[in-house]
Amino acid sequence: MKKLCGYDLNGWRDTAARNWVILPDGDEKEVPLAIVEGGVFGVVVETGAKAEGGLVGGAQAAIAPHGLGTGWGTIGASEKRFSVAELLTGDPAVVHLTAALKGMSSFAGFGVASLDDHSDTSEVLQERLLTALRKAKIATPLLVWRSVLATLFAIEDGTLTEDQTVGVISHVSDGLTVQRLRIRRERSHGDTVLAPERKSVGKLIRSDWGYRSLAKQAKEAVIAASSSDRTDHLNWARANGRLALGIPAEPEVVRRSNGDWEILKPPVSMDISRISDLPSLSAEIAGCDVLLLETLSHGAVRRALHSAVTKSVGRDIHMLTENSVAEGALYAAQRLSKRDPVYFDFLPQISTIVQRRGAAENFDLVDSEETLPAGEVYRSPKPARLAIQAGQDRFSIFLKKEMAELPRKAQVIIGVKVDKTIPVELWVEQSPASGRAKILVQSQKLGHQFHVDWDGASELNQQWDELLEGFKKPAPTIPGRLVLACGIDAWNDSPRGDGLFTLLEKNVDRAVVDWTALANRLSARPGGKYAISSDGAIPSEVDAGSISRLDRLVERALDEVRHGLKGGGTGTQSFRFLTWQFRRCPAEVSGWLLDAWDKEVRGHPILTQGAHWKLAYQGLGRVASNQNIELQAIHKVLGKTIDVWKWQKETAAMAFLLSRSETAPRLLTRKDVERIAKRVLREFEENLGSTYTRFQYAPMLLVGLLRWRVVEPFALVEGQDPIADKLARSVEKTIRDLRHKDRARPQAKYVRILEQVLDELRGEGSNPELLLDIYSGSESGDVDE
Repeated sequence: MKKLCGYDLNGWRDTAARNWVILPDGDEKEVPLAIVEGGVFGVVVETGAKAEGGLVGGAQAAIAPHGLGTGWGTIGASEKRFSVAELLTGDPAVVHLTAALKGMSSFAGFGVASLDDHSDTSEVLQERLLTALRKAKIATPLLVWRSVLATLFAIEDGTLTEDQTVGVISHVSDGLTVQRLRIRRERSHGDTVLAPERKSVGKLIRSDWGYRSLAKQAKEAVIAASSSDRTDHLNWARANGRLALGIPAEPEVVRRSNGDWEILKPPVSMDISRISDLPSLSAEIAGCDVLLLETLSHGAVRRALHSAVTKSVGRDIHMLTENSVAEGALYAAQRLSKRDPVYFDFLPQISTIVQRRGAAENFDLVDSEETLPAGEVYRSPKPARLAIQAGQDRFSIFLKKEMAELPRKAQVIIGVKVDKTIPVELWVEQSPASGRAKILVQSQKLGHQFHVDWDGASELNQQWDELLEGFKKPAPTIPGRLVLACGIDAWNDSPRGDGLFTLLEKNVDRAVVDWTALANRLSARPGGKYAISSDGAIPSEVDAGSISRLDRLVERALDEVRHGLKGGGTGTQSFRFLTWQFRRCPAEVSGWLLDAWDKEVRGHPILTQGAHWKLAYQGLGRVASNQNIELQAIHKVLGKTIDVWKWQKETAAMAFLLSRSETAPRLLTRKDVERIAKRVLREFEENLGSTYTRFQYAPMLLVGLLRWRVVEPFALVEGQDPIADKLARSVEKTIRDLRHKDRARPQAKYVRILEQVLDELRGEGSNPELLLDIYSGSESGDVDE
């Protein structure tokens, strides 16, 4: 037997509907329907029992003396009795909700509980109710709106048919809610079923007809009927609930605070003629084919409410039974157990702000047209794409929720400063009527997922449109620093030859080291990754012994270069071996290369041929590892007039420094920036009409130069900076030239990259890996031979 249960936990007349009964001998028997009353004006009481925290709910709690007043002694203390209605509108503890549910029924395989369908039903309450259902031993729990459960009841009794629009009016604590649902026919297991579709939040019509106002009026009637001057002992009189719901009140015995008994003789019913008329609801239900009214009330109150609502809507209403919501919840549990559609629901919109060309824009994370089957998890079909700028260890996200009056600003703390712009994706995950949406941020680069806490975010004192307006002038983007990754492939042997592991072992104690083979392997990039990263990192898989052999060979290479600098006739391969270790290379090598630049004209003992000077300049661009070396290199290059720069030497060295270093762009002055920009313009101009074989470092230098925005955030932006305007026109001219039919090969390499360079010049870059794309787009990356 599949045990199914539907709960209508409302605090006014709690009811459960289930498909089994317990026989006198303790056995369980399956039945079509069994109603379990939780009590009128339901309560949870705290007893002295140790199990379940001593909390008891349901009918047993209703008749217990706990919390009824000081006349009952210690057990009568007021803090021992809790109103379920007050729990549901406050900040309820899960243990109290669990007791209220278990007081009616527990241990069902599938359980569905009701939720009031209006905006005051909080997501926190939803989460706690779901947790309470699980703690009540409901294996598969689900929350469903009252309007939907009432509609499911009407579907089952044949009142509704396919494609109808049904208006559901529900009697709730503070008045009435009005909801419109559409009846869909859905396929299920070779058959079809009718299922409600919900497209918006129900509207709350506040009124004195609400249960809370009826309860207040009932209490006044009970106090008037009492013979006592004190009224504390009347707070929990059964007559309060019976009168409020229209159930005939009967005489009852109540106990005063001094221990005396009073026989309370309440009126059989209360006067409801003074309740003001409802406002017209005709506009709310316009176009509905059928109107349903569900209420927990009885007798005269039920009849009067029906009359008031009929007058308000101006048409006939189908009145549902008092247990319609609980029975509808049981039908929902049956569907859930058979995996039939229960209902379809919309999700409240959650929006964020993304930067687009020209301005910030609203980005909706939920498809407003989509409705989701109950119990299914929704995930944003298209995430918002954001970026963490270089140097940040945290970033802000702006959020708007459809049900919240004001937007909020959440701060995501990464924990470490990123050394380049990191792309991140933002999306939401949520199930209908299942509490707060999960707002998630993920970056594959960081390998971590962050949860954005709406409740912990700061509420802003401006509307969403005002916030968007304030973002019309966003800070320009800053291109991400180029980091050339390392990987284990370069260390392993391949069909093409020995890997670095093998070469290190072969050469570490060899009399004559094969520096060429070692340098060539270090400069190889299998799988797009070097043996050592441009930051000097070694793959984690490399063992300590191999690192030790590498270090011994570094010392031998240093000795050989020292010997060569003294005129010992050493070649350039040991130099190459050192520089292809990037920033892991000893700082001494940077000093040698800077000294070599000064000897370029009069001659150098190692760098004796013209091609060797590519190694001198590009090698320094690779290995420069501190600001002092970078500053000297920048000054030496800028000490030459730009017309004598060579594209594989000065241009390449400056491009490497500005694109790869966190600190080098910060060493430039505005004057330096303008001089470098002139060289960029010259190289772009010189390549027009060519095969673009001498072009690979010019785009890298340009994008590296834009990283000066770490110093001046709004520098070099087209439309704001004259130099940027010239650079943008030059790039556009080059793009047009590349589209010439004779330049198909360079066009394929550079057009898309240059279009993204234009985005960066406009301060609207969207590719954090642009410098890596430029580097990878060149035929051979760093070329020093």
